Amino acid sequence: MKRLGFLSLAIAGFGAFALTSGSVLAANGPGISDKEILICSYQPMTGKVSSYFRMGKGADAWFKHINETGGINGRMVKYKMVDDKYEPARTKSIVKRFIERDKCFAIVAPLGSAPTSAVIDYITSKNVPLIGAGTGADKNLTHPSTYVFPLYPSYNMEGQELVRFASKVFGAKKVALLYQNDPSGKTHLKGINSVLDKYGVKLVAEQGYEAKEVDVSAQVIAMKNANPDAVLCSCAPEPAAKFYTERKKLGWDVPVINVFFGKSPKVAELAGKAAVEGIYFTTIFRDFNSSAKQIMEAKSILKKYYPEETPDAIHLWGFTGAQVFTEAMRRMGKDNLTRTRLIKTLEGIDGWKGSVVPEITIGEGGAPDHFLVKDMSYVIYKGGKFQDFSPPWQQ
Repeated sequence: MKRLGFLSLAIAGFGAFALTSGSVLAANGPGISDKEILICSYQPMTGKVSSYFRMGKGADAWFKHINETGGINGRMVKYKMVDDKYEPARTKSIVKRFIERDKCFAIVAPLGSAPTSAVIDYITSKNVPLIGAGTGADKNLTHPSTYVFPLYPSYNMEGQELVRFASKVFGAKKVALLYQNDPSGKTHLKGINSVLDKYGVKLVAEQGYEAKEVDVSAQVIAMKNANPDAVLCSCAPEPAAKFYTERKKLGWDVPVINVFFGKSPKVAELAGKAAVEGIYFTTIFRDFNSSAKQIMEAKSILKKYYPEETPDAIHLWGFTGAQVFTEAMRRMGKDNLTRTRLIKTLEGIDGWKGSVVPEITIGEGGAPDHFLVKDMSYVIYKGGKFQDFSPPWQQ
């Protein structure tokens, strides 16, 4: 009888342990195992805008580095990237698989305004964190869900900043705009128009170009004929380089400021350093030429895992989201790794300086307090490299 009683106690004790153990396991969210954290990302790995896959490579390089140095609190990061070719219909099916089949913990550092707009409602309806998406579209930046942590300010705000810069730095009263005829360029245009009266500036020419357009010489001539005091350029690296080449051919020495996604070493490679000399760019990161230890580390990591890559700002988009996610997971410890705790932990990041972004503070409640980067910075291409520039309101 004693033996039977002991056995009963042992079974009861084992049952209690199993329940306790099960409770611990249940406390961890989807995608979390004893040894691994599964996170996912959609990227344009092939197709017409595959050059933007640099964002995915930046994030992937960071997570490879994290795994090689012990992981996050002992767990390895499985960073699953899938090619959506920047086609929203593909993005929808990919994200559904991420969430329903793969059971990923979060979606980190994906790329694309149109792809993200197509899936953001579904992602948030499933309470899956979306961290550091590479998009400036209004829908993605003003989404009311607390599960969304946008990477950077809207193109609308950047458009407003372009006008302020032209007014305060160039003393411009008349400006012209060269922009890509798509949601990004149109959002910049909207922001520009919203503050023209505020700064006493007139938009005397707005010239659009199509994404596939090779020759922008007609647009450049039209802008020159409007005689602006400055040109605002909502251009990716390739069309920006074409503009600067045409500008130099015409001997047109008008001041120019370009949006941040056009800031790349590729501009000078395509147009020649002389054509880009003196051009200003907005930016949201430390520059890859910076001596900051965070940038030196990022360059070293990128070179190790993607040696064929020339470091540029788009790689840093990926580093930012990946680094913020890593920091939050480290703060959470080893247990009770839930999506809800991840949101609260991200919202507790205040004045953190361990990223390629100079300082990150994330507030509560969603956008705009959830932006990983809140303010624009500026550089000038001078002497064959990008150099920091502080406008009057930042001095």
